[in-house]
Amino acid sequence: MKAKHLLKEKAVHGTALLPVAIHHLSYPANVETFFYLHWHYEFEFLVVLEGAIVYTIEDTDYPVKAGEGLFIPSNRLHAARSLDGMPCEACVVVFHPNLFSDQKQGSAYSRFVYPVLKGELEFVKELTGEEEWQRTVNERLKEIDAIGAFPLPDMELLLKSKLFEIWHHCCRHALPAASPTRENNLSYKLKRMQPVLAFIQANYRDEITLKALADLLPMSEGQFCSAFKEVMNLTPIAYVVRYRILQSCSLLMSTDWKIADIARTVGFNNISYYNREFAKAIGCPPGKYRSEA
Repeated sequence: MKAKHLLKEKAVHGTALLPVAIHHLSYPANVETFFYLHWHYEFEFLVVLEGAIVYTIEDTDYPVKAGEGLFIPSNRLHAARSLDGMPCEACVVVFHPNLFSDQKQGSAYSRFVYPVLKGELEFVKELTGEEEWQRTVNERLKEIDAIGAFPLPDMELLLKSKLFEIWHHCCRHALPAASPTRENNLSYKLKRMQPVLAFIQANYRDEITLKALADLLPMSEGQFCSAFKEVMNLTPIAYVVRYRILQSCSLLMSTDWKIADIARTVGFNNISYYNREFAKAIGCPPGKYRSEA
């Protein structure tokens, strides 16, 4: 589906030899959106350490509070935002299916990974901790969060052992997936937004008005704003701003351009506004991002 292709995450998680990334996240209160709507081939686990978060997977919301966890299957559209304006501290673990085996015909891969990857076996998504195995999974995720403070190649065996244990528990409590009868509602809505997403990605460096976006469908500006936010969890203009910010992240890492020049290149005419929006979206100023990333 073309519209979904536009939302594929481009970030690389880990390395070819160790395809896993550990992200310790900390967001203050009243941050509207943590993650934009996106998808990736990798599996994802989350455990909330403090506060709360709401994940949207396809068209279903999953509130996750401190001590609880969540599983996001491969290839599923998902986004995250604050729950009732609460702050959130969490650990997100993202890893490629090849972490378990680079031999896709091997017994472990074919029995325990491939059925999940293909949607034939469905893991429990909400790891509330009501059952002992879920509490164990969430504890292992917390331990993985601590591992993230060290160079991952040095911790490879310990990291894999904990992920293998997590996968073991999830497999033991998985169910055969129900056969879908049609595409979910979010996919239908995304198809309608395809021209808008493509236009933004092609023209983000230029001035983009709400009217120009609404005219692409066509809709009234009010109807368009409501429809867009329902799918993307952001207003259209906020999405444009955040998209520009993400493009600037690549330039900060790949060039030695001045920050003001990067801001102008991605469509910001006001450097103060760029700095403010960058800090809001990424959690630090662009200069610090460049020096520490």
